[in-house]
Amino acid sequence: MKHSIDELLDIVYRYYPRGVGMMDDGDIDVQRCMETEEHDRLVRARIQASKGDRWRDLRRRIRDGFPGRFMNHSLHLPAGGCDACYSFSINMPESTGRKLWFHVSFLVPYYIVHSERAIDIVKRTRDSFSVKFLGFHFIVPRSPFDPRFVARPDDGRKFAIVRREYATFDLLPDEQPCAEWISGDIEATFGCERMPPEIGTVLVPDVMPGLRLPGEARLYDCLFTDQHRWVEPSPSDEPAPGVQIEASNLTQSLIAVLTVLAALYCIVWPLMPEMQSGSCYRVVETDGVLRKDELIDALAKIRVLLDPPMTPWGIAAKREFEAATRELEALVASWDGEGEPPAAMVAWASSFLASWPVNSEPVASS
Repeated sequence: MKHSIDELLDIVYRYYPRGVGMMDDGDIDVQRCMETEEHDRLVRARIQASKGDRWRDLRRRIRDGFPGRFMNHSLHLPAGGCDACYSFSINMPESTGRKLWFHVSFLVPYYIVHSERAIDIVKRTRDSFSVKFLGFHFIVPRSPFDPRFVARPDDGRKFAIVRREYATFDLLPDEQPCAEWISGDIEATFGCERMPPEIGTVLVPDVMPGLRLPGEARLYDCLFTDQHRWVEPSPSDEPAPGVQIEASNLTQSLIAVLTVLAALYCIVWPLMPEMQSGSCYRVVETDGVLRKDELIDALAKIRVLLDPPMTPWGIAAKREFEAATRELEALVASWDGEGEPPAAMVAWASSFLASWPVNSEPVASS
């Protein structure tokens, strides 16, 4: 190795800001990371690397040497996108279904070669389930075996098999000739050497390259790419999976709650400017219980959002939003708040959802 770990860390910190973007509440401020001098330096390095003749010539030789099996994974570099390396893969013969991966860093004089393996981990499912219902993805932090919420609990789903892929540097015999041939070309072209996994998997706890959260990043993530899992996952570290429940398997009481919530969010979300982005998803978390005070708070928020409306939907259909809000307010006011929502409220929600054009363009009130 041409560099010590400390020297490699010094290089990492030139391109990734330390501690930036980590908020007190555990959230991540990605924009703050992107506004740093370090990130700008990394983007410029990517763009410059995309112009390199050596990378172009290497691609041509590998493509010619392995016709129909070469895949370039660095098409994003000219725009300053992700990664700190040139990446490509070679498909092994079809009978194996495997790939060999090659990454050549343009931040340090090293490269890596690996393939992928998969491991099946058996985990007990957690007390949470999700269900797609009326166009929403509901997350319910309740046991999927609780008969109050799931009509026909399936004990066979108390355990789940989680398959995870990870990078392995122990190549199989049929992978080694290809790896050696290409490695020789990489070393001759770039004058670099292979970075061993005992170095590349060292944790860098105070930076967040791409997909990694604080405490997860490794030298490989920072100096090459964060698109792979660099160590074999431990069953104890793997979070317990939730369970996906079919809507047809919900109890009538939970269906009633979700129906009212779906109607409520079909009013609230079109009025919220921050929810108009195409990156927003219709995901709602509920414990499966409808509460009168929470409905009252949500309706009060709707009134604020309508005075005046700030979204195209709200402006175009203000009268319809106001009418729906009044109707739901009256139903909530007449409910004592005990037990599941009354039949009249559920019937109104069902009728509202059937007639409300939630997926069409807003049309101005006449």
